[in-house]
Amino acid sequence: IDRVIQAEMERIVESAIEESGSESATILVMDPETGDILAAATSPRLDLNEFWRYDEVFEGSTPFNRVVSETYEPGSIFKVLTMAAALDGGAVKPKTTFLDTGSIEVGGTVIRNWNSGAWGPQDMLGCMQHSLNVCLAWVATELGANKFYQYMQDFGVGHLTGVDMAGENPGRLKLPGDEDWYEADLGTNSFGQGVAVTPVQMLMAVSALANEGQMAYPRIVLSIIDDGKQYNTSPRISGAPISSKTAQKLTDMLATSLQVESSAALVDGYTVAGKTGTAEIPTPFGYTSNQTNASVVGWGPVDDPRFVVYVWLEKPSTSPWGSVVAAPVFRQVVERLVVLMNIPNNEMKAQLLEGQ
Repeated sequence: IDRVIQAEMERIVESAIEESGSESATILVMDPETGDILAAATSPRLDLNEFWRYDEVFEGSTPFNRVVSETYEPGSIFKVLTMAAALDGGAVKPKTTFLDTGSIEVGGTVIRNWNSGAWGPQDMLGCMQHSLNVCLAWVATELGANKFYQYMQDFGVGHLTGVDMAGENPGRLKLPGDEDWYEADLGTNSFGQGVAVTPVQMLMAVSALANEGQMAYPRIVLSIIDDGKQYNTSPRISGAPISSKTAQKLTDMLATSLQVESSAALVDGYTVAGKTGTAEIPTPFGYTSNQTNASVVGWGPVDDPRFVVYVWLEKPSTSPWGSVVAAPVFRQVVERLVVLMNIPNNEMKAQLLEGQ
């Protein structure tokens, strides 16, 4: 934890709740190369100096650390993992075309896009840019259930990350052969529905895209002092779910996607890659569209990623869409990070290269 970055993220978390009318907000910042969690901010939170206010602070909400203990359906940010798997597995290429007719049937369930519209011919960049559920469900079927679920497990979905924080929840990824898995799950899981993740789990998975396919274990403890001696912990790689070539391809696609749509997540002077997400919240009576989880995950600068940022807003009231409420929070986070981490902008980098 970097205490200055942590303090800034806690400030941004509070303002995000106020501006979006969300029930809770969570922001995670990680160095994708080492797995170091530089900040883990979530609110509502308990001031341990006032531990007696426990019931008051957590009334009607989780008493756990959302970063590691709270699972939710991630929605469209999960599409980055589906597309990474399909590109890596050879099921599609960035220029592969798909004719979006507005619906697709997978396992007897009809899947539609977020606006119920038909978007016509699209390449894979268009599918990601317009966040098309129909296209991603098709992509998953092209990859096939066995490969899709193997990649998701390689990304750590449904497994503990091993982060050195108490109370971690493994989430849930139903697999073919499980009693409650149906063929339709392949379609819905492809766009982050019917799968439960924690924020730290999603952050770890996405770190592979920012770190040339290498996925680092997230860590929060830098060193331990015992009997007057200091023992430093070392960064560890969890695995390589995709190749560096695939990671670069998808990073380029997602950077272009943000630029083409003039996303609110863009940061002046810096090139970042990322994806917003909006997920309807499941209830005992099905999904409800008037309550959502809005999120965004992104990394940068794309030529040498120094950070992966994850933002989750729970049940925002000003707008249900991640692109509207979560993207501006991502921008605020990155605008502070580039200053605090002393990261030069594109123009400064160009000048440095000219001077060499």
